[in-house]
Formats: sequence, structure tokens, C-alpha cells
Amino acid sequence: MKKILSLVLALAMLLSMMLTATAEEAEVYRFDEPITLKVSVFDRGNAGGTAPDDNYYTKWIQENFGDPRNITIEWVVIPRSEEEAKLNQLLAGGAETAPDLCFTYNGNLTGSYVEQGGLLELTELLDQYGPNIKKLLGENVINAGRKNGGLYAICARRVNIADQGVFIRKDWVEKAGLAMPTTKAELLDVLRYFRDNDMDGDGDPTNEIPWAFSSDLRVGSSAIFSLSFLKDVSDRTMACSPRPMIDGYKDYALFLNQMYHEGLMSPDFALDKTEVYFNDLTSGRAGVYQSNWDHPIRVSPGILAALQTYLPEAELAPLECFESASDPTKYYHGMYGAHGLNNFIPVYSKHPEAAMMYLDWLCQPDVIFALQNGVEGITYDLNEDGVPVVKNPDEANHDKTFNSMQNLDYTLLINGQYLADESLLIKAQALSYQGYADEYEALYKAFHKDPLNTGWTFEVVLQASSEYGTRLGEFENEMLTKVTMADPAEASALFDQMLEEYKAMGGQACYDEATAAWDAAHPAQ
Repeated sequence: MKKILSLVLALAMLLSMMLTATAEEAEVYRFDEPITLKVSVFDRGNAGGTAPDDNYYTKWIQENFGDPRNITIEWVVIPRSEEEAKLNQLLAGGAETAPDLCFTYNGNLTGSYVEQGGLLELTELLDQYGPNIKKLLGENVINAGRKNGGLYAICARRVNIADQGVFIRKDWVEKAGLAMPTTKAELLDVLRYFRDNDMDGDGDPTNEIPWAFSSDLRVGSSAIFSLSFLKDVSDRTMACSPRPMIDGYKDYALFLNQMYHEGLMSPDFALDKTEVYFNDLTSGRAGVYQSNWDHPIRVSPGILAALQTYLPEAELAPLECFESASDPTKYYHGMYGAHGLNNFIPVYSKHPEAAMMYLDWLCQPDVIFALQNGVEGITYDLNEDGVPVVKNPDEANHDKTFNSMQNLDYTLLINGQYLADESLLIKAQALSYQGYADEYEALYKAFHKDPLNTGWTFEVVLQASSEYGTRLGEFENEMLTKVTMADPAEASALFDQMLEEYKAMGGQACYDEATAAWDAAHPAQ
């Protein structure tokens, strides 16, 4: 009996060892012949950064993903400012130039590639190679990549869905003896005071810029500034209507016109194509600006940190004065959907299975942690709670410098600081801003107030949006620029004229198609 029992135990142990070996082989599949996997990566042009295709993190990925699988990673660098044009160029070259794995934040562009037959349908690849993807993302985020009945993108999971924010030099407000504005009318009075007084203390009251703008006025199309003018923010309208066609958007354009002609915004905003206005912020000349909700305290470009190097008392506080035209008790803040970056595999990919394996590997908690935090003692320290506290590497470890917050250009399926222990997540997010944890909490609270979904997606490809979306975006910004700079007596008529042009060049077609798709998906109850 004992012999039989011993034999059973031995067989069980052997079976266990065989299963373990099989699991390990399945997890780290090695190609018989070496292959090259071409993966996109953004070049954000960060001063003092590293080469996006040659740094500590690209080498770590090669050593920990590529080498065990007999894969060489070839990074295909795409300038962030030229994302769409560069992607079009790469995919137009077919198998010779197309990466095996691409990504874009532009859902319309993904839809366009689907319509052109340029993307692989990913269901079978995901089922075979993506268990970690399914576990991390969940069904809702995965479904965001579906178009025309197929799965054509694996979208990133957004840890934080806040979008844009507006920030004001609180120390200027206090210096002026004013109260923080709570309405747009009060804001105009504060901006006028900034214009007329020596706020930066250089003895010249004429060089202040009350509100710093770049040429991209359209950034407000999903932000609290322009949202506050919209008279209809219902789900159907926000999902289907191009922003210039929503009642109230004209009021936003005319408000910009008023600001421009009163000298309340950057006088040369239309010439600033490369965010030169950041210099006005870091030099202490500007009082207000708009960008991503956490932008002032981001490690890169480090706006508040740069400002405080010589003005320690400077504060960039959330500006909460944009009461909604649809409901003055609300201060709506646009929110992304739960999904972010669209990752896709072109039909030209020579190794689609390796591309899906790579995405799946990126979804493992230890991989995310390593890429988002780097090396303990060099790019982060663990505090008493076990939360990684990010810090800048010294010159000897410059190759470990992050080129983007939490290395998001390498952690393709997670947008934002992530920890498997959710109880530590908010603490970790706050501490990742290197000395600005208190400011983080204030911004987080302010810009999650009265959330408004502006990140709607459709499971069908909207052909009009794919065809006209890029040009309409360019024309929208052109329209805002011209109306802003127009003679105030002519601005209203000019907006009306350009809106008709906008509709004729595809705006109306986009609205009609999206509305039909929405109504089909949401039949009257």
C-alpha cells in the first residue's frame, strides 16, 4: 500500500513538474529562428531626454522580452507632433516600412485604416496570446477597439480619465488683493487687472500676458473653457455633434475675440506652433493657461518646477470659474472614455503573433512596475507605505531618464500610474509628481468635478469622420483663429460664414452619420 501511495505521489510530482514546464514554455515561447519585431515609439523632443529608441528601457525590454523569445526589437520612431502624417507614410510603404505594432490616440484614424482594409482583425490573436491583456483591460476597454463587428485595436486602459484643466497664478490673485474668480465675468475682471499692473515685478506693467495661448485654440473643444458655453451637453449631442455645430460654440469663439482685442491673451498666439508660450509661463510673465489637467506639476516639461526655481512663492492653482450655459450650477469637466491609446497590427505585419505576445507581456504587473518606475535607488525610492516615489536620476544614470510621464510610450496598454494594489494607487499617483503631492490632490479634486463624457466611441466605423475628420479639425482651428483676430463688428458674421463652409466640407455629413449610428444603437424605449 505504501509503495502504491509512494508511486502515486511520485507520479503526481512528475505531472506537476511537467505542467509547470509546459506553463513556463507557453508563457515564454521561443521562436526557432530569430525574428525582428518592429514597434512604434514616440519621439516627444524632450530637451535633456534620451533617444527614444536607445536607452535603459529599450534595452531592458530587449533583454527581458526579446532575448528569451529569440526576438530583436526594432524601434520605429515617430515624432509626436507628426503622428498622423508619419503613420500614413509608414503604412503606405507596405511591408517594407510598416511597423508590426503601431499606435495612435486618434480613433478616427484607426477607423480610416479599418475601412481601407489596412488592419488585422485581432480576435483570434487575442484569444491565443492575450490572457494578461484580458485580465488587465476588462471587457469594456477591449470592446472600445471594435469596429464593424471586428476587433481591430487593443486600447489602453486609462487609470485616470480627467482631460483638460485651466490654471491661474494664485499668487498673482493674492498680490492684487482680489478673490479667485468664480464666473467667466469675474475672470475677465481679473485678467484686466493682470493686463494693467506690474504682476511679475519687473517694473514694466505692459509686458504681462494675462492668458497664455498657443496657435491650437481647438484644444478647448473638449475642455472646460469651451464646454462652459455649450447650451446642450446631452449624451447624444456630445457623441454625435462636431463641436462647432453645437449651439453655444459660437459664443466661445466670440469670447476669444473679446479677449484678444482687450489684450487679455497672447498677442502672437497664431504664430506659436511649437508651444513657445511655455516660456511665458516659466519666466513668470503669464497669469493663466490651459492644458492637460495635471500639466503644471508634470515632471516633463516641468512648468511649475521651472517657475519656482526663482519664484518659490509662485502657485498655479486650478481655475474653477467656467459655469455652464446649460446649467449655471454645473462646472462641467470633459472626461476621456475608459480607453486610451489605440494599438493595432497592420495587415503588412510579418509577425502579428509576436506583436500580440509583446502587448500581453506589457500587461504583467511586474513589467508595468519596472517600466513605470525604473530602478530603485536611482529613479525611485520606496516609502514606508511601499509606494514608489519617483526621483530624477543623476548624470551618471542619464540613460534611465523618462521621456514621458510613467514611461507611457513603452507601457502601451496602461495610461497612467498603475499599481496592482489599488489601495496604494492614489498615493502613488500623487507621489509620482516629485514634491507636488498636495497640488496633485487639489488638481484631481477640481478637474473631476461635474464630469462630462467627451470620449464617446461607436462600434461601427464612421466613414465621414474617417474621411473628413483631419481636415475638419484643421479648419476648426483656422475658423477660431480668424474669428478671434477679426474686427469685433465682423466676428459674428465671419463665424456664421465659416460654419457653413465647415458643414459643407464634411461637418454635416459627420453629424448625420453619427446621429444615425447613435439612434440605431439607442432605439427609443
